[in-house]
Amino acid sequence: MPEKRPALVEQTFTTPVRPEAPAEQRPYLLVLSGPQFGEVFAIPAGRELVLGRSADADVQLFDDGVSRRHASLTAREREARLADLGSANGTWIGGERVKEAVLQDGGRFQVGAHTTLKFVLSDHVEAEYQHKLAQGALHEPLTGLYNRRHFMERLSAELSSAQRHARPLALLLVDIDHFKRVNDAHGHAAGDEVLKAVANVLQGAVRKEDVLARFGGEEFVVLSRETPLSGAKTLAERIRRAVERARLRLEGKEKDVAVTVSVGVTVSFGLTKFEPGRTEQQLLAAVERALHRAKQNGRNTVVAAPAVGP
Repeated sequence: MPEKRPALVEQTFTTPVRPEAPAEQRPYLLVLSGPQFGEVFAIPAGRELVLGRSADADVQLFDDGVSRRHASLTAREREARLADLGSANGTWIGGERVKEAVLQDGGRFQVGAHTTLKFVLSDHVEAEYQHKLAQGALHEPLTGLYNRRHFMERLSAELSSAQRHARPLALLLVDIDHFKRVNDAHGHAAGDEVLKAVANVLQGAVRKEDVLARFGGEEFVVLSRETPLSGAKTLAERIRRAVERARLRLEGKEKDVAVTVSVGVTVSFGLTKFEPGRTEQQLLAAVERALHRAKQNGRNTVVAAPAVGP
């Protein structure tokens, strides 16, 4: 009889995983509500930061009712000192207006008409996660620009602010000329490349404080605060020339693709009454008429519509 061999015993060896050391926590500001919902601002410890509407502010907030230099925030160890800088509409905690306050981890405060901020101590991984959540909520995936939903929220807030402070607000509607020809000749993947390339050119042409969004299809919108008609037309021409000069190389193609845009412009100034919803549609209708005329005039041009008034 053959010798009986002992049964094989399967053994599994595991190596214990050493837990990672806790990541260093740093101070951040999270925007919980308002036009910049979801944005995350890193706060250097020990340095006083100015929060306000001004382009020179360390944390710039685009909200009706926020003063140019609204408040300051200084993070020290595990807390932050908040101080109002004589703002017109105040800094609020729990429904009470404050001049100074000490914020602990998780402390919230309100500025302007819509913005609520939260002071948190967090590691960079969690902060990046919060930032990605904001990207998904506010931006559209192809170009990385603001999406239409967020743009409409900003349009409503900015029109209200323009009416309150009697300041001009410019709206530009940018449309890629003959975009269907690109899709027909090179395919939809090439069309997506053109959209991303044009979005990148537009980002380089607008100001940091302008709101740039993809409005839908091959259309983009730019919202420019405190910009009169002359300045809006100058901005529109800068955008048109920047796209015209750009030579777009499509993947797998030997030759560059020439792309141009038509731009419609309008400016809202002197509104006697702001009506949410209706007022935004009036401004959009005016800029769409201007864009239609630009198309009729041969494309690759800028046309300004009459200012929207009372």
